[in-house]
Amino acid sequence: MGVTRPTPREPGISRRAPWAALFSSLSGYALHHQVLSDMLRFDCRLGDGRLFLLAAIGVVAWMAVGCAISWRAVRGLDAVESRSGGRRFLAQLGMLSALLLSIAVAWQTFAGFVVPACGT
Repeated sequence: MGVTRPTPREPGISRRAPWAALFSSLSGYALHHQVLSDMLRFDCRLGDGRLFLLAAIGVVAWMAVGCAISWRAVRGLDAVESRSGGRRFLAQLGMLSALLLSIAVAWQTFAGFVVPACGT
């Protein structure tokens, strides 16, 4: 009389796990960009390079967690399996986007140290 749950295809791995790197990289970059630009817009005195560095470390850590989840999801999949192709592609695309967007975060952080915030 109990409710049976469907078993996952791979034990212990969610079907959404390959999406983690893509989600974390895009959301991390968007939040980093939006929060820092709003912060400078509304109070330029907050444009301290140390705050930019702290935000960059947090965002890159968020991206790394997403990459670790995605990599773990496709690590054991057989490359020959036809069903694993899409999952592997999503995970690799997410990891590549995390790499590319972490470079953009690094450039923005560097700009926070070089360019004065208030323009005085």
